[in-house]
Amino acid sequence: MKKKLFFLFPVLLFFIQCDKDDNTTPTYTIRDYSEQVLVDQDLLETYLKTHTYNYEDFNNESDVKIKLDTITNDSSRLSLFEQASIKTVDVTDTDGQITSHNLYYIIAREGSNRQPSVADSVYVAYDGKLIDGSSFDNRKFPIWIDLANSLQGFREGVSELRTGKYSENLNGTIEYNSFGVGLFFIPSGIGYFENTSSGSIPEYSPLIFAVKLMTHTDTDHDNDGILSIFEDIDGDNKPFGDDTDGDNLWNMYDVDDDGDGVLTVNELDKNNDSIIDDSNNDGIPDYLDPDN
Repeated sequence: MKKKLFFLFPVLLFFIQCDKDDNTTPTYTIRDYSEQVLVDQDLLETYLKTHTYNYEDFNNESDVKIKLDTITNDSSRLSLFEQASIKTVDVTDTDGQITSHNLYYIIAREGSNRQPSVADSVYVAYDGKLIDGSSFDNRKFPIWIDLANSLQGFREGVSELRTGKYSENLNGTIEYNSFGVGLFFIPSGIGYFENTSSGSIPEYSPLIFAVKLMTHTDTDHDNDGILSIFEDIDGDNKPFGDDTDGDNLWNMYDVDDDGDGVLTVNELDKNNDSIIDDSNNDGIPDYLDPDN
C-alpha cells in the first residue's frame, strides 16, 4: 500500500512515480520496512548530530533562507539533533505489518496564523536535499501543493507549520510575512522508499526539506460539503483509507459516501437547520447511513 503513495500533479518531487517494469529485475536489493527503518534512523541521527543551521537568523520576521552546515570540533553551536522534535508516523505495508518511522523536524519560525491539516492545499516554497548535500528539487517561488497527494513525510511535516500574513502591494502583487519555516528530515519509509522519481534520488534515500509555508486553503476534494480532513471515519485525524461503503473510493474522493444512491451533499442538511441530519437518531449521520 505504502509503495503507491505518489500521485497526480507535475511537480518533480511530489507527484511523479517512476514505476518499475514488472518484467525488469531490480538493480537493488528489495528491503523490508522494519529493517530499513533502523538504517534510516541511524543515517538521519548521524547527520543531525554533525550538522547545524543558521538558527540565529530567524529571530525576526524577514524572509531568511535556511543554511545547513557541518559542526566543527571547536564549535559551540547547537546541533540539529539538539533542536529537533520527533513525530512518529506509522506505515502499513502490503502484508498489513505496521512500522513506525521517526520524522525529525525543526520549526525555525512557527508562523503567525493557522496550521493546515494533512489533507489541505498549501502554498509553499521549498528546497529538497539528500543527506550528502545534493539538491534534487528546489522551488524558490511558492507553488500550490495538495498535501493529500504528496509524500507522507512531507505532509506530516508541513502540517506542523503555521501560515503567515499577507498584504497586497500597489502593483497587485502579494507580499507574505511572518510565515512558518521548517526543516524536515524524512526517512525513506515515508518518502519514496525504493521508488524514485528521477535518477537524482537513489532508492531508500532519507530526504531533507527546508519549507516556507505562505498560506493554505481548507480543501474539500470531492466538493460534497465536508472538508476532506473531516471525512475521517476512524478518528485518527487522517482521512486516507476511510471508505464507508467499501467501494474502494475513499470518502474524501467519494460524492456518495454511504453508497445509497443519494449524493452526500444532498443528505447533509435536508431541512437547512445547519445541523447534520440523523433521521433515525441512531448516531450515524444520514450521509454515512445507507438505511437513510
